[in-house]
Amino acid sequence: MTVEEKTTLGEYLSGRDTISTKDAKLYLTIDGNIIPMVNATEITAKWEKNKEDVQTLGSRVKHKKTTSMEGTGTLGGYVNESNWLKYALPYLEGGKDLYFEITLTIHDSTTPWGTQTVHLGEVNLDDVPIADFESDDGVMEWESDFTFETSDLVTPFTNTGM
Repeated sequence: MTVEEKTTLGEYLSGRDTISTKDAKLYLTIDGNIIPMVNATEITAKWEKNKEDVQTLGSRVKHKKTTSMEGTGTLGGYVNESNWLKYALPYLEGGKDLYFEITLTIHDSTTPWGTQTVHLGEVNLDDVPIADFESDDGVMEWESDFTFETSDLVTPFTNTGM
């Protein structure tokens, strides 16, 4: 049975066809240097729409008009390096702010969907991790929201099931 036959209307998605997030890889590009984020534990990214209300005479329906979009996300991981603080210090001292790129790749070889690679550009963190100390058992972690201004679907999944 082909993937197209397996995912036709009225069929169901097999559990093995879902994509494991454990197979994701994340790379940052900062000042031309490619940095594998082996200490990352999470990333989310999305385009958020700004919608304005459109009301007209003769209609009781409040319509919506998309007028812009904003790229937002969250990035988190373990603190085992000082890079984020090093990159933030120039801005604190009157220099330039840090903008970088993120490349996300996911490939779960158990599924028939193949690989997806997405590139985010003009990424800027909302805050910079310095420390995360607690007296109980644990490890140092950080999380920051971010914005981005461009995105490219570099490699789409080979079959969307639609």
